[in-house]
Amino acid sequence: MLDLSVIIATKNEQKYIANTLNHLKASVQEAERHGIVAEVLVVDSSNENTAVIAERFTKNVHRLSVQGVSKARNYGAAKSKGRILIFMDADTIVQKNTLTEVFRVFKKESAVSTIACVSPTWHSDLTMSTKIFYIIDWLFIKACGLIPFLIWFYNRGDILAVRRDTFNRVKGFNETLCMMEITDLLGHVSKIGKIKVLSSPVFESSRRIKKWGLLKSYRIWWSNYFAFYLLKRLHESTYEAIR
Repeated sequence: MLDLSVIIATKNEQKYIANTLNHLKASVQEAERHGIVAEVLVVDSSNENTAVIAERFTKNVHRLSVQGVSKARNYGAAKSKGRILIFMDADTIVQKNTLTEVFRVFKKESAVSTIACVSPTWHSDLTMSTKIFYIIDWLFIKACGLIPFLIWFYNRGDILAVRRDTFNRVKGFNETLCMMEITDLLGHVSKIGKIKVLSSPVFESSRRIKKWGLLKSYRIWWSNYFAFYLLKRLHESTYEAIR
């Protein structure tokens, strides 16, 4: 069995996937320098060239006809060989040391899962309000490592790592969810063991917050938290934004 499996579920990500996989390749190579063996899997449900581009970087590209990010992630987990599963969004940029840090946290700590902050200084073209959003977001994720209750309001898919045995124990992602699936998974994982926050941040494209704006972004996320926890369903008006 390998040390790490990085799983990226994609749908029409040809604009982002090459940059993501190029940085990930550097992180895989850095991990290998430390004796850590990692693989990269892409599970694609696109109707364009995402899979073709991904094949330039990894042989583990799987085409999946069914839709749903949770289904794609579970499929990738089933096809993977790593003891630690790392789930990433297709527009996430990892640092060179990211995979090495993930492995070391699991090796040294009693963590069953790790999450990462998104750097608030990555973009130079954001409005001041959006930069403030990322600073608040960074502080919130850091707090998740100290206050376990907050993990019930974490829903970022930038990078999430979990032990395979823990992932199997909680039966993976809930395939009925097209949003809040990260929150749901971490809620179950947090009942088993500790969730750690990586010391090094990752980076993202900020495409959703640029598209929706700050107020709409908050409205979408909090309407889903309300519907998910109080009504036991997703807020239907956000479905068009989710694959």
